[in-house]
Amino acid sequence: MFIISTIRIDKENVKNLDELISHLILRGKKITKKELIGKLIKEALIAEGLNNSIELNSLESDLAWIGLKDVFNLGISDLSEKVDDLLYGEE
Repeated sequence: MFIISTIRIDKENVKNLDELISHLILRGKKITKKELIGKLIKEALIAEGLNNSIELNSLESDLAWIGLKDVFNLGISDLSEKVDDLLYGEE
């Protein structure tokens, strides 16, 4: 079921939206403005913790996020201790 709604955005945001769509198309991901705005809204809901849908929880399956988790899994309970050791030497 679709509910038709109109939003008005300023020229700068239209330009930014067009630039983002062009960038995605160059990367081989064809998407319409309507689809992109829908995806941005869903991602914002997830980021704010307002949507707990498993299918929309893209952060868990995002390869960049998984890579960052691996980088920050250093086995150090508090990174500030490691920074102090590096700066001032171990006690």
